Amino acid sequence: MIAPGWETLRMFLHIVAATIWVGGQFTLAGLVSVVKGFSPDATRVVARRFAQLSWPAYGVLIVTGIWNVIASNPAHQSGKWNGTLDIKLAVVALSGAAAFFHTRAKHKTTLALWGALTSLSALAALFLGVLLAQ
Repeated sequence: MIAPGWETLRMFLHIVAATIWVGGQFTLAGLVSVVKGFSPDATRVVARRFAQLSWPAYGVLIVTGIWNVIASNPAHQSGKWNGTLDIKLAVVALSGAAAFFHTRAKHKTTLALWGALTSLSALAALFLGVLLAQ
């Protein structure tokens, strides 16, 4: 068996957190219509419970993302790599901000818009992360 090291742990934690943050959003979006049928308040209850998992995962993404950048030594990367990193950082910040505003939205339209922006920006961050890892 290959012996795991710190790099393995770092990437594992980052991928698990991304699975929760990104995958959880799409899973929850797929379940909302079913959950609504249980009770008028069910969607809010499920969303709050998801937030208890997703926000810590977002925090782990931030910490392990910083760790990933430090480990990759951006000073030795190409200008294109650093430009991609800058875009990813902006998209990650957008995803967190959109999720925050989604939790504060009061109307169905703003809930949908902030939710869509959260998920799309999270998906973009995931794509850019894969691009940077190549």
